[in-house]
Order: sequence, then structure tokens, then C-alpha cells
Amino acid sequence: MSDTSSPTETIAALGEELSKSMHQAVAQTKPALSHMAERVNERLHHLAHHSQEAALEAKHKIENQARKATTTAEHCIQQAPFKSMAVAAGVGLLTGVIATWLMRERRH
Repeated sequence: MSDTSSPTETIAALGEELSKSMHQAVAQTKPALSHMAERVNERLHHLAHHSQEAALEAKHKIENQARKATTTAEHCIQQAPFKSMAVAAGVGLLTGVIATWLMRERRH
């Protein structure tokens, strides 16, 4: 009977040894992994903050460009109101022609 229990005991001992080794490996790597996780977290926070700043800067730039375009358009309209009306009518006519053409293409 000792022959049949010997391999079982050997396997059990190897299992315990493996389990201890795994626990030791986890215990040894846990601080390093924790430190790496903290560094990754800090970097992600930095990137998020930088992205927010970049988005805000882009928003302000677009707003300034829109303001300049509006001012330029207002100035052109004030300097040449009849020419501005003719351009607006031409753009409206062209838009209507293109819309009609696109709708006709879909029907066929």
C-alpha cells in the first residue's frame, strides 16, 4: 500500500511546492505591478488633462475664426448691399438647381 500512496504523496507535495512558489511569485511581483499601475494611472490623467486643454484651445480658435468670418461678411454686406443680395440669390438658385438634380437622379 505504501507503493500506491507514494506517487500520490509525491504529487501532493509537488502541488504544495508549486502553490507556494506561485504565492511567492505573486507576492514578489505585486509591489512592482502596483507601482506600474500607479504610473500608468498618472500618465492617463496627464493625457486626459492635456487633451482637454487642446480641445478647449481648438474651441477658442474656431470661435475666433467664426467671429472674424462674421465680421468680414457683415463688412462686405454693408459696403455692397446690392452685390451681396445678388450673390445670396445666386447661391440660393444654385442650391435649388443642385437639389432638384439630385432628387431627379434618385427617382430614375
